[in-house]
Amino acid sequence: MDTSCNRFFFAFFIGYYYFVDKIEDSIRPRYMETVEESLNDTVHLLASLLEGELSQKNDSLEKTSERIFSPMMRIAKERDLNSKIFEITKKKVDLQLYVTDSRGIVVYDSEGFKKGSDYSKKNDVYLALRGKYGARSSLLFGSEKGLFIAAPIRSSGKIVGVLTVIKPKKSLIPFIESTRKKFWNLSLYVAVSIVVLFISILYFLFSPIRKLSEYISALRSQKRVPFPKIGVPEIRGLGEEMDRLFRELAGKEYVENYVQSMTHEIKSPLSSLLASSELIIENPDRLESLISNIQLEGKRIQTILEKLLELSSLENLPQLEKTPNLNLQDVVRETAASTISESVRKKIKLKELTETVWVEANSFYLGMALRNLVQNALDFSNPGSEITIRCGKENGFPFLEVEDYGPGIPSYALERIFEKFYSLPRPDTGRKSSGLGLAFVREIAKLHDADLEVKNGNPVGVRARIRFKRNFQVKN
Repeated sequence: MDTSCNRFFFAFFIGYYYFVDKIEDSIRPRYMETVEESLNDTVHLLASLLEGELSQKNDSLEKTSERIFSPMMRIAKERDLNSKIFEITKKKVDLQLYVTDSRGIVVYDSEGFKKGSDYSKKNDVYLALRGKYGARSSLLFGSEKGLFIAAPIRSSGKIVGVLTVIKPKKSLIPFIESTRKKFWNLSLYVAVSIVVLFISILYFLFSPIRKLSEYISALRSQKRVPFPKIGVPEIRGLGEEMDRLFRELAGKEYVENYVQSMTHEIKSPLSSLLASSELIIENPDRLESLISNIQLEGKRIQTILEKLLELSSLENLPQLEKTPNLNLQDVVRETAASTISESVRKKIKLKELTETVWVEANSFYLGMALRNLVQNALDFSNPGSEITIRCGKENGFPFLEVEDYGPGIPSYALERIFEKFYSLPRPDTGRKSSGLGLAFVREIAKLHDADLEVKNGNPVGVRARIRFKRNFQVKN
């Protein structure tokens, strides 16, 4: 993941945390508002009950409050609730209340210790006595806080007192903390979901682009790879257009290079043909040698053209049809059998060092590649020497190898041996070949996902190896 994505996720998590933290801070106030709304209903219901009793009987506010609320609060507090409210179990009634007269003096207290106190300056009583909404949040005992909600008590149309309901805040804390925990869990789940969704979208968008980039990079490296499967139609269409453009440009450059190289290579044998044909007229006595030279140069031109056709057909193939189970031992034996006559003619011994090695390959083209390597070895080996053809595994990877004990490759030529039309003179004739053999072998190696390695032996000779890049298992 690149730096820009890291910056995005960092900014996202900072912003998301700030957003969630702000919402989390609002949970407690919103919860208190909900409780306050319920307490407001409760206090007005109790005040209405008290007003009804006052209108029916002539008792004082103090006596009426004692008669109504004392038994009710005593019985309520003695009740064992065991009320499971979601995951919180409520065991006792914790609601409190007190009643004040028109002067703000407490005439009834459910807890018994506030009676006689002057609450006229308390916000709940002060506002309710004036017909307004009275509420406050104050200390109950020590550091314990409570929510106080008041309602006016009316008799004969006048406010004669105030009834206040108290809810200890400690009873609300478990619900608030539970809500906070759920909120953070949900926030974490949402954050993870957003990240997973974002990564999925990134993968969906950038995976095709990455495949396309790797494909173009492979084409630039002259690797043979099929066009990747891209699920996004727009990106697939763009990739196909880029692929066509790249191939057109590559094809144009390919043709230009081929024409230039072929012109250079055919120029020499053509000049020799023209010179020989002119000498035939001037020197009839040299007819036999000149005709022989014409035949040799004609064959060289024919070989160049044939190799060019073979190489161009290979270079235009995206991939080869391959046999799942091909034994390299068989390829070595067939190659040795097809070149035995020339090795006998040149008095060069062919030695096979093989073992059973299975690969997935095209037997025809792999055989052609190995024959080219053996032919090179025969061309540069001295009579009486030996050529070894090997197949086996090194570090688990299959290989085919041809080793000769000839003069080796000059240091100045090592960097150029894979160039098209580059060739070294043969020791026995001094003539050059088409210069396309190793280029042909390398193309076949690429089509088999293999490397062609050519290096000088120690101390003499040349070792050419086709090394497969992956291990193969026998397929049933």
